Amino acid sequence: MVTVHLSYTSRVNKPEDSPVLTVPQIWAGLQRKVRFAQEFVPVIESCTVLEEKEDGTVIRDVKFKEGAGPKPRARETVREYYPSWVDFEQEDGTHIRNVVSDGPSGEESDLQISYMFEINLPHIQDGTEEKEKEVKKLKGMAKMAVEKSIDTIREMVKDGRI
Repeated sequence: MVTVHLSYTSRVNKPEDSPVLTVPQIWAGLQRKVRFAQEFVPVIESCTVLEEKEDGTVIRDVKFKEGAGPKPRARETVREYYPSWVDFEQEDGTHIRNVVSDGPSGEESDLQISYMFEINLPHIQDGTEEKEKEVKKLKGMAKMAVEKSIDTIREMVKDGRI
């Protein structure tokens, strides 16, 4: 089994972006992403909330599009840590964190989102060509997930869903 660690960070508000997203708007988007992941991450086909606990923890089942995700499906325990990050922990030990942070200026409009991944791949052996192919695929998936999430949050702010 191989465990892959990777991350991707993007600026939330580039000069050409409108509207400028704020932390409360980003956070509202991430909360929606917990329950409707397929709206934010194109490789996810469906997301079913199985349980919402009193402490805010969400247990969900995520189904990936065939051949697009690292596995066919995942059961996740999701915890929110306002206003900084959301943790997604899968039953196989895979761990994903969505982090909202200040950019270098510290101004509210200078925000970044990072997605950090610790992905267990039981079907892959270390040092193989298959591992390198999978890492390349996962890096592309990470970039797409961050960029698409930001775009989706911005569209939801524009159309009033957030």
